[in-house]
Formats: sequence, C-alpha cells, structure tokens
Amino acid sequence: MTTPGAGEGREKLLVNLTPELRRDLRIRAAEHGLNMQDAATAALAHWYSSTGTVDVDTKGAKSWGVFLPAGGPQRFTQECEERRMTKVQGMAQAITLWLQAHPSPSERLVNQPVKRILVGNQKGGVGKTFVASGLAQAMAEMGLRVLLVDYDPQAHLTSRMQIPGLPDGSDSLLKHMLGEGEKHLARSLVALPQERFGGRLHVLPASKDAFLMDAKLALLQVGRDTCLARALAPLEDSYDVIILDGPPNLGLAIDLAINYVQRRPGELIDHSGILIPVWSDRSSFDAYEMLNEQIGTHSRMTGAVVDQLGFVVNAYDSRKGIVTRSFYDGWNELTTPGVLATLKDSIEGREASDYQVPLLEHAPESDQANVMRALAKELAA
Repeated sequence: MTTPGAGEGREKLLVNLTPELRRDLRIRAAEHGLNMQDAATAALAHWYSSTGTVDVDTKGAKSWGVFLPAGGPQRFTQECEERRMTKVQGMAQAITLWLQAHPSPSERLVNQPVKRILVGNQKGGVGKTFVASGLAQAMAEMGLRVLLVDYDPQAHLTSRMQIPGLPDGSDSLLKHMLGEGEKHLARSLVALPQERFGGRLHVLPASKDAFLMDAKLALLQVGRDTCLARALAPLEDSYDVIILDGPPNLGLAIDLAINYVQRRPGELIDHSGILIPVWSDRSSFDAYEMLNEQIGTHSRMTGAVVDQLGFVVNAYDSRKGIVTRSFYDGWNELTTPGVLATLKDSIEGREASDYQVPLLEHAPESDQANVMRALAKELAA
C-alpha cells in the first residue's frame, strides 16, 4: 500500500476527487520533484490563505486517500465547515489553485531511477498480460524507452507479440539471475517492429526454464533476494521504464519481483511499484487479500517499502448484474491504492490477443487503447 516514508507522523484524509484532478496532481507533483502527498499538503496551505475561490466541477469524483501531516485532516474538515462547502469541493479548489500556481517545468526538477512496474496478481485470467502489454505500448508511443519483461513461464506475452521464445540453451533471464549468463542480457531482447513504437519498445521473451525458477532459486545460497535486480541492472540505463508481466502465483518469483520494484533511496512515492489488474468479482477480492498479505510480509521481513500503484478493473460490464456492479463499487471505495483505470469488456481487446497483434496497432482509436494511454500518462509521472 502507498504509505508515507518511515518515521513520518501523518494522518490519512479520505475525500472524493475526480480522476482528472488526481492524474494532474500526480503528474505535476512528479515534474516538480514532489511526492503526491507533499503536493497535496502544499495545495491545502495555498488554499487556506486564498480568498474568493471559484467553484470547481467535481462531477465523477471518486473516493481518494492522501496522507497529510498530523492534524491536517481535522484542519481541512474545519476549514470546509467554516467556508460552508463540501470537502470534495474544498479539495478540488485547493488542487486546482496549486496546479495553476505550478505549471509544468521545461524539465523535471529531480532525477529519478528507472521506473519499475510489476503488473501482478496471483489470480490467473484477470488480464495481467493484456494490461502490461497495453501499458508498455502506450508508454512507448508517447516517446519513452520501455522494456517489457515476460516474467510468466506460460509465455502468454511472448506468444501474443508473435515473438519466438528463447531457444534452449540461450541466455535466459533465469540464467542471469543464477549468475550463469555468458552473454549480455541485451542480446536476448526483441524490438517490436511497429512504426508507432519507434523502436523504443523491447521485449525480453520468456524461456522454458522459467518453469524451474522457484526450484532453482531455492537452491541459491547467496544473494537470492536481489538476483532479479542484479540480472536487470545492466539494462536499466537504456530504458525509462521496465515493466514485468508477473506470473499467476505467490511463489518465490513474485517475492523477487516485489523486491525489485521496492522504493529506492531518494525515489518518489509511487514512482515504482505494483499495478494490480482485477475483475469485479469475489475471487479478485480474495486474491488481492493474499497478494496484499505477501507484500506486507515481504516488507516486514526485509524492511523494503513497496508502493501499490493502484488497481485496473478489467473486462468490466455493468450489464452483468447488480453483483458485478457492487464489486466494482467496492474497488472504487478503496483509496490507497485506488482504481486508476477501468477497461470495459471489448471485442477489440479480445481480437488483439487472438490475432497476436499489439492493441494500439490493431485498434488504435478504441476505448481500451485510449484508457491505456491515459493510464500510461499517469504512471509515467
């Protein structure tokens, strides 16, 4: 779960916020080298000293949580009461004022390490590969250098991109994790040929030996926790973003991926972390509960700080009935993390997978493609 830094005395404020304002705040905060919670704190301070504020459209606002300095939520509530306005309007005004006072700089003010995103959920069939691939495509389309790692031994990502798997005996990711790689891992990468990606989207294909990952790594006596980080480290300077398509389990491989996307020294909150695809059903809630427990256990045992970037609700169709809608509402009621995007059930997405063509190439103007672009813009911050 996204949390403040260790030792900080902060309290959580729950308030409704439109997805557009949340996205703009996240992007602008990162551009100015600020954590989102610090930008929100500054926005409220600006609002407290402002008079004659103008109402902001809050249609479509959804539940949102942010950590403020101790006493912050109480002061904000009192200020809204004194101004005789709702908290959703007060927060919307504060963020709007801050955005107006802090335009995008010509370049980012604080350098950050390569962005590392694990698309993970131990439940199979929720769309991890679809989300990981679509996000990578959208980020490459917007000009970022992206490495997409097929970290699932079932190799769905590799096959859907029409990429041959690594041949037997080649230098796989696992071999490099075990310290047995003989050639630079970059020699195993494949660039997607579509012109819209500009040669910026590279894939590390799956290898058959990935099925043995947990068994082989269990025998590794030294440096097991950091072996994935060491294997990918030689590639990091060549990319802006590294995205891992996680396997559908809670084994050792996921532990190593969680460790890889942990917050590094000096890294902004939510710069890297875990993106969680889900469905609007009971089994997805149960699966997330187990994943959340694994993340918490890993953090307690290693001291790692791991940010959960948010949920992507996949294949949503409100026509499936009241139960589906109620579970969807349940995801939207969660705040840290919250729902970043909703992908409605669509024929274009199914066709892209069946035809083994990237979504943004198969249906570039589809609703799903545009949702991927909006998600990429927010997570690229």
